[in-house]
Amino acid sequence: MTQQIAQTLAGPIEYRVEGRGPTVMVLQGGHCSRESRLSHERLVDDGFTVLTPSRPGYDRTPAAVGPTAQAAADALVALLDSLNLAQVDVIGISAAGPTALALAQRHPNRVRRLVLESAIATPWDPQTKRQARLLFGRAEKLTWGLLKLALKLAPRPVLQVMVQAFTTLDAAAVMAQFSADDLAFVRRLIETSQSGRGFVHDLEHQVESLTSITVPILFMYSPYDKAAPPSNVHRVAAEVGHCEVYEVPADSHLIWIGPAADAVWQRRLTFLRT
Repeated sequence: MTQQIAQTLAGPIEYRVEGRGPTVMVLQGGHCSRESRLSHERLVDDGFTVLTPSRPGYDRTPAAVGPTAQAAADALVALLDSLNLAQVDVIGISAAGPTALALAQRHPNRVRRLVLESAIATPWDPQTKRQARLLFGRAEKLTWGLLKLALKLAPRPVLQVMVQAFTTLDAAAVMAQFSADDLAFVRRLIETSQSGRGFVHDLEHQVESLTSITVPILFMYSPYDKAAPPSNVHRVAAEVGHCEVYEVPADSHLIWIGPAADAVWQRRLTFLRT
C-alpha cells in the first residue's frame, strides 16, 4: 500500500492504511521511516486495519505539525478525524511512547486500548540527549549514510554494534540466538532508518503525571533493554490503574525477533481482541 497525505486541521500528515477490520494505529519508534517494518503490518492477516502515520518530523509529516508529545497526539486525532475514525487501538513503540501516552491522556474517547512496546515513558538522561543531538541533529543524514555504507562493507561488526546499543547483555551472545531472519530484520532496520527532524523532538517529549489515564494498557518490555530500560515500565505501572505488564523473555530492545517473538505476538493479539 502506498503512502498518502491527509490534509488535517493540524497540517499535512503522511500515513499508510492496510487491511480491513478494527483499526490499530501503529506509532513507530525513533529513526523509523515509512519503509521500516517491525512486523505489525501482519495484523492485517488477523483481521485488523493497520494505520501507520509518519510521526511529526519523519518522512513527509512536517515537524511543526506536532513538536511536543501533546501536540503530536492532537495532530493524530486530527488525522483520525480526517479519516472518519471515531476510535482506534494504539500501539506505541520505543520513542513513540510519550506521544502514545499523551494521546491516551488527552483523548481517552478516541483510544480503546493502548499497547506500549519497548517504550520510552521517562525523560532521556542528559548524556544520551547530548550524544543523540550530535549524531542525529543536523548531521543525521551523514550519520546514517556512513552507517549504511559500513553495513555494506562490514555487516557483522555493524550489526553487533547496533545490537549492543539495544541490550545490557553481551551483543555477540544475544546475536547467537538470532536466526537468519532475525539478523535480516536488524539489517533492514538500519537500511530503512532516517531521523529527519523527528528524533531530536522525541528527545524532549515528556508526559506529566499519568494518573488520569483510564485507557487499558499492555506494556511489553525486555528486562535487558538498554535503549528503554525497565524504569519506563515501572513508571507506567505505578501511575496507571489499568496497566498489564508483560516481561518478555527477550534479551534486547528488539522484542519482535528472537525466540520470544511469537509470545509477544500472541500477547498483543489477545489484548487487542479483548
